[in-house]
Amino acid sequence: MQRIVGPRVPVVLSFLFSLWLLPGTSFAIEDPHARYAPPLPRAGDVISPAAAARLSGGSTVAMWVYFADKEETDARQFARAVAQAGDRVTPAARARRARETGGKFVPDYYDVPVATRYIDGVRSTGATIRHASRWLNAVSVEADEATAHRIASLPYVSSITVLRTSKRVEPIGAIVPIETSTTSTPIPTRELTAGALSSSMQEMNASLGPPAGFGSSIGQLTGINAKAAQDSGYTGAGVMVAMFDTGFNKAHNATVNLKRIAEFDFVFHDSETANQGNDVPSAWDHGTGTWSVLGGYYDGSLIGPAYNASFLLAKTEDVRSETPIEEDNWLAAVQWADSIGADVISSSLAYMVFDDISLNHTYSQLDGKTTTVTKAAALAARRGIVVSNAMANSGPDPATIQAPADADSILSVGAVDASNVIAGFSSRGPTFDGRGKPEVVAQGVNTTWAVASSNSFVAATSGTSLSTPLIGGAAALVREAHPEWTVQQVRFALKKSGDKAASPDSTTYGWGRPDVVKAIYGTTLGGPIYPKPFNLVAPTNNSAVTTTPVLFRWRRSVDPNGDPVTYHLILTRTSPDSVVYDIPTTDTTYSFPGYLGPSKTYRWTVTARDPGNHVRPSRDQFQFQTGASTDVTVAETAPGVRVALYPNRPNPVSSSTLIPFAIANGSATGMVDVTLRIFDANGRLVRTLLNGICEGYPATSFSKWDGKDQNGRRVSSGIYYYRLTAAGQEYTRRMAVLR
Repeated sequence: MQRIVGPRVPVVLSFLFSLWLLPGTSFAIEDPHARYAPPLPRAGDVISPAAAARLSGGSTVAMWVYFADKEETDARQFARAVAQAGDRVTPAARARRARETGGKFVPDYYDVPVATRYIDGVRSTGATIRHASRWLNAVSVEADEATAHRIASLPYVSSITVLRTSKRVEPIGAIVPIETSTTSTPIPTRELTAGALSSSMQEMNASLGPPAGFGSSIGQLTGINAKAAQDSGYTGAGVMVAMFDTGFNKAHNATVNLKRIAEFDFVFHDSETANQGNDVPSAWDHGTGTWSVLGGYYDGSLIGPAYNASFLLAKTEDVRSETPIEEDNWLAAVQWADSIGADVISSSLAYMVFDDISLNHTYSQLDGKTTTVTKAAALAARRGIVVSNAMANSGPDPATIQAPADADSILSVGAVDASNVIAGFSSRGPTFDGRGKPEVVAQGVNTTWAVASSNSFVAATSGTSLSTPLIGGAAALVREAHPEWTVQQVRFALKKSGDKAASPDSTTYGWGRPDVVKAIYGTTLGGPIYPKPFNLVAPTNNSAVTTTPVLFRWRRSVDPNGDPVTYHLILTRTSPDSVVYDIPTTDTTYSFPGYLGPSKTYRWTVTARDPGNHVRPSRDQFQFQTGASTDVTVAETAPGVRVALYPNRPNPVSSSTLIPFAIANGSATGMVDVTLRIFDANGRLVRTLLNGICEGYPATSFSKWDGKDQNGRRVSSGIYYYRLTAAGQEYTRRMAVLR
């Protein structure tokens, strides 16, 4: 049995996996690399026998080069490197990983990048660097025999092994076109910058509403009860799903409306996952199809379980040949998805049989802890990502599973037909070490997917590559309903909801076909405690606001337990991002009378909270632009009374500032209640400047603030608000204090 030898390579033991099966249990075992350990010694044969044999043929070989350490020399330097690496983890990834560790994000050795000096050293030998893996502490390279020996002579290189290839799970049988029932009219979308995180999902479009029809995809949805979950309000909103495949047609009617966060082509190393000049015309067929099965929105023709999810697109598979350069693409994509904050990975790829039979995995290696991709999948799960991966299409014999489906910590997916009978082609378990596989099954026979070659076509085809994204979509719905659950709780809920959960088998069905509604509401883990998803209404996305006060409206959220729900309206100015208002309310409307700068872009969202302080963000994050004259808040507060609140001068404030305002009173009494107060960014009262009954101000008046609080102390630097209340109405503006 060939094992990858190298320092600090994640070795996931089966007894640790067994602990993950306990419902409600997060991965609390101390990571074997959480503490400093001296570098491991170099392997006796730095170049493995398999790599040496491949190199002897005289050709360039793709290999893994493992390093002995990451340049840390003692425990103190190790701790510093881990802490610094933790600071670079994105907020979404931090939050996801905190869920897995009981509420606290803890950085680890896998966050520390590969030492730049080591990468440069390998490059200086003449090798071509493909990917650097901080998880394996290795780089994948292409090198000939002489170059490999130069690499092996580097003192920080521990071992060199052969790099394996992937084999996508190809459809089985003919692809039968289905006549579409309607012509979809795509919702106008805003193209995001390819390959880069788009401002933390801040420029997303409105969520897609319930479709009018499902076409031929209705059967595959009802098979896992996903349509009922959608009817209950769960469509994957707020869940980030990473698709790993051959490329993606983003203009197809089934995909054009979907939300894309980022994309990257790990084959050609650029930011475009659609077909390119070097691709064969069919390159994107498989990826477009699997993406559409999980999240498609082609009204009347094809609807996926999680059509409101946000997507990361990773092109990891080179369809031109099965050359040994794709195992590292998959691993690099997992690390990329992890760094951005993915919640779910759907991968219809498998690793077992290759063009070069000398690179084939053996059944003995499918033990959940040997192959590189299996270890990567397991580590992704440990870091909070639900991984759905195809079993492969090598059935019906037992033990035909392919990596990384042998990982105990993921959802390995088999295929059934519409009558819930296992497909003959669906690969069978168990794993080499005797664990049952698959975990679950879904419809993978005559499943509807998008045909990439035509933007309006869908077709029926078969394979575990079709059942896998259905389970990935199911996981996204459960994750949306239960953002507090760990990966293993999501897996447990889906398995326990399966139609064979009472007597799961170890080779064919596993726990059977899951029921998403039962997984959300009916397991021993308990039903959802978070308020249900809801949408924003107005101001609509990318609209223009030219008058104030601004009326914000959103849909009502409902708590599944029947508890009252409160809301927080959050208003943020973009470029640079800064929250200008965060106000609680029990209503679904709010009239914002505050200052809005002229010709500015603002983003707004709402969060719903239950009495337990569980937070549900709105499905949408809308933005709007103000007109050139909205820098003055002017309104009629009562008959005959007009109020204007102007920008303070100077702003920022260093010592003192003048706050100009005007109150024109034409009422019979001539009396107006007026207060002018200063608040800090947390809404605490700092100072009252005016408080009384006034006859009205015939012209602009000024109130001076000396930058001190009620007790005469100078306030610290920060954001403050001044609020004028006149005739029962409030007007607010923002200022900065800079000491």
